[in-house]
Amino acid sequence: MLSQATDAVRQLQIQRIPPDGTVELIFHLQNPFSQITAGRATPQHRAIIVGVSTGPIELIAPNGYDTVGIRIRPGAMPSFWREPAHAFANTVVDADSVWGATLGELQNRLAEAPDAASRLTAITTALYQRLRVHRGAAAAWAAAIAAAHGNVSISALANASAITTRQLERVFLNEIGVSPKMFSRIKRFQRALSQSQASPRRSGPDGQPTARRWIDIACECGYADQSHLIRDFAQFAGETPTTLRESNGTIADYFRR
Repeated sequence: MLSQATDAVRQLQIQRIPPDGTVELIFHLQNPFSQITAGRATPQHRAIIVGVSTGPIELIAPNGYDTVGIRIRPGAMPSFWREPAHAFANTVVDADSVWGATLGELQNRLAEAPDAASRLTAITTALYQRLRVHRGAAAAWAAAIAAAHGNVSISALANASAITTRQLERVFLNEIGVSPKMFSRIKRFQRALSQSQASPRRSGPDGQPTARRWIDIACECGYADQSHLIRDFAQFAGETPTTLRESNGTIADYFRR
């Protein structure tokens, strides 16, 4: 993920970023975003690690910014950091506290890089230097859950691996950051969010395309009913499905994709 501000997206309004089940490494090379915590806006650190969240992260964008971000595939975090993934859950950590002395060098290389390809090379090199042997099982479980858009039996996953559900949950917390049930909910929500932003599939009385009905999206994505979907949108997005759909074009919409 790589973004740079334009006049069209420079806003001083709160942007709600819903969870996607990944850990992110973010570098603010110019002005940092401000994060809303307990009603107060505080500038983020220049380099941050964003753990898996179970609710929206509220941000205010500066007038101009240059931000580089890397999403860490679920289950891959232990390959780069020794701390358990659940220690980062629902937190935004100053990367200085867990990266080490080479972080400043990487920030300088990113700031001096002439293009996106050079930045990607710099980050890839730095991550390879941190890479350590890790043979965890959670990555495969997370991939199975993601492939099924969250509609997976956790007990079936455990049985297939010849372990108990409690053992699976412990490994998931250490390597992913949240429980398998919560990860499944996030993936199901992400599918519903994607479906809501897809091309309309119905036509109105005048023959013009209209937005898909929420009850149809709920059924397609495995929700018990529309109310069930609305509750998940309230937790993960902090908004109703309708207001979230109408917010397209904001900075938050960029991160959702």
